[in-house]
Amino acid sequence: MVLAVADIAAAAAREDELKRVINRNTGFAHMTRGTNMYTLIALRSCVTDADLPVLRRLLFDRDYVTQLSAAGVLVDMGAGGRAALVSALPEATEYRARSTIEDALREADDPARRPLSAYPLDERERQRIRGCGAGAH
Repeated sequence: MVLAVADIAAAAAREDELKRVINRNTGFAHMTRGTNMYTLIALRSCVTDADLPVLRRLLFDRDYVTQLSAAGVLVDMGAGGRAALVSALPEATEYRARSTIEDALREADDPARRPLSAYPLDERERQRIRGCGAGAH
């Protein structure tokens, strides 16, 4: 029982950390908050396959930018990320979450899709990205 409570607390803390990364790297255009490549690259730099369950939960977050960011990073995580998207689809009863997951699956299956690591950024742009870690908080 104590271990389960500790696991839940650790998962919640990790979820909060990833949401902070998303929020620190969110862009604004036309007075609207949104996901951009900085958001996706920053989040991707913070996660491993161990975070797949956390990213899957973020697909159902009430914040749409968080949903989009999680979906975009899951696409970049290969077979494990795709499997997380597929497993989340039946649970996505709310239209926005469902369409986000469906769009991500289409992107994952697109042979022309490039990995986030291939996105062209110069050194100044790379320095703008604020990922995980002690210096990022």
